[in-house]
Amino acid sequence: MAVKSAVKETGNEKCSAATLDDAMLLTGFGAYNILHMLMCGVILMGVIMQSLALGYVMPAAQCDLELTLQQRGWLAAIPFLAIILTSVFWGYLADTRGRRQVMVVSMVLSAVFSVFASFAPDLTSFAVLQFISSIFVSGPSAVAYTYLGEFNNLRHRDKMVAFGSSFVGIGTVVLPAVSWLILPMEFFYPIPILGIAYRPWRLMVVACALPYVLGAVLLLFSPESPKFLNAAGKLDECLEVVKKIYSINQRMPKDSFEVKSLIGDNINSKTEKQQGLRTLLKSICDQTVPLFKKPLLPWTCLTCFVQFGIFATTNGFYVWFPTVLNSLANHNGGESSICDILDATRVRENATMFECNDTINTETFERSIYIGLVFSSMYILVGFLVDLMGKKAILVVVLLATGCSGIGAHLVNSSEIGVIMFAIFQMAGACIGLMNSVAVDLFPTKYRAMAICLSMMMGRVGSMAGSNLIGVFLQTNCGLSFYLFGGIIIVNSLFCLSLPGKKSNKPTNDVPVEPAQNETHEPV
Repeated sequence: MAVKSAVKETGNEKCSAATLDDAMLLTGFGAYNILHMLMCGVILMGVIMQSLALGYVMPAAQCDLELTLQQRGWLAAIPFLAIILTSVFWGYLADTRGRRQVMVVSMVLSAVFSVFASFAPDLTSFAVLQFISSIFVSGPSAVAYTYLGEFNNLRHRDKMVAFGSSFVGIGTVVLPAVSWLILPMEFFYPIPILGIAYRPWRLMVVACALPYVLGAVLLLFSPESPKFLNAAGKLDECLEVVKKIYSINQRMPKDSFEVKSLIGDNINSKTEKQQGLRTLLKSICDQTVPLFKKPLLPWTCLTCFVQFGIFATTNGFYVWFPTVLNSLANHNGGESSICDILDATRVRENATMFECNDTINTETFERSIYIGLVFSSMYILVGFLVDLMGKKAILVVVLLATGCSGIGAHLVNSSEIGVIMFAIFQMAGACIGLMNSVAVDLFPTKYRAMAICLSMMMGRVGSMAGSNLIGVFLQTNCGLSFYLFGGIIIVNSLFCLSLPGKKSNKPTNDVPVEPAQNETHEPV
């Protein structure tokens, strides 16, 4: 790709000027991009661990906090609710104050409130502190992908964002591994002033915040996003960041970089500062209303419904996964279905209501790690197959197979086969990224970012609804949860039949997609 540059004469000097995208192409690809991706990967791993940690904490904390299944359901929904309520706010702050600053502050505060939550004496205080911590979890959740993408040129951006996204899958392996290390411990330190005993589950709450602490420390040594600096009119600072990337990638001194000045984006920053909130609200309205009019309305409904179903199923069941596995691991009877074992466990707990048992069988962690590895590999497998089969075919086949597995997990009378089918049921989550990719094809460039944000928002609502409904069903009608959510995934599969077929690889006249200034929400 030829670099478009302009040459300006200043006295006897020649200053080569280029746009930010052209300058980034000259930085190449190397160690800086890889290290930056690993740092952002740690942050994304922190997001998933903070969001799903309660699935492992609640079974171990049920005695200290006197948790019922319904209470565990809404407690598990707290991180998703906080993300839903505050993602736009954090995105706005990131676009006005800077990506790096927002992430550092939010990650530090999230870790601090996680420490406070570990000392909570009762359910109410724990829920409030966990909600506040989750509000700050939402900051990196909304900004990390953009911060990762903006340090890579157009040739390597998608690839590096994909590699960074794989840390979400890695987080589903690290989380049970850390739980396996901490929760079986038997220490007991009374704290009379708070009326609590500091036990392993409280340490687990703190341990899940450690990736955020590490990420915040690493960010202190990282620069602000060059894209943000360029959009803010800080061209000299932006050029210094680009030179640093070039120097590390090419192992050359900064002064050897051939671009000496950057061409700005011609953004009227004065108007934006004077009417920032008004401009933002108008922009959101202008980009949202067309999505609910023909011809885009059917695609908006389809993407939102499919993401709602996938999130409700995968995240909704995942927070209960340790509970289900723990019940199966502690079952001493003969071959039974998953629901029969869960029902027997509930009856046994009710019969011995004065004896609360919060121990977790180590087989629970081992099986969770295996399933996390399969879940991570599913991302890679889909990546290899997408060019061969096309997005539509993969969505239809994977969603249909996983939905049927979810129903089958309840019907089989072998707990081992039931766990395998239950794990396959969770593989529907690998279609989240594919649906976002489909949205890129379905919506015009101008509305793509908002369409993806809207569908992801509905996904978060699905996570919150799913975790609560499943908590109720596991206590009242276990089989209904598998029938309902397995059926939703099957219906999602049938809806995907209406998607356009596989596109050819012929070049199109569409403008290459460049992250918009306000596109700070995660694509996956």
